[in-house]
Amino acid sequence: MLATLYTQRTDLLLESSSWRAFIDTQIKQHELTEVGNTVHDFPTGGYTAVHCLTESHISVHTWPEYGLCTCDVFLSNFRKNNDAITTAMMEALHRFFEVTRHESHCIRR
Repeated sequence: MLATLYTQRTDLLLESSSWRAFIDTQIKQHELTEVGNTVHDFPTGGYTAVHCLTESHISVHTWPEYGLCTCDVFLSNFRKNNDAITTAMMEALHRFFEVTRHESHCIRR
């Protein structure tokens, strides 16, 4: 699922510490297996993060100056159907960022 999320909570877009705690909890809660991650905070604000999973990946890129972030929750359905987890994680992202508006595209993979 791909999404552009809009929020007034620019504090959640500026630096990645809250993101790291949130996504670690989500990965554990949904019993996903992280095999690596890269998180980079930009000096002027904003961050980018990619979490590689055996099931595929989760990524986020933030633009605090525009009050938005883009997210990709890609969970493969190769060994089991992960559609419900993908949806639940995207709903959790909406709550985490306190989304006021969004543009989403669901691509079944």
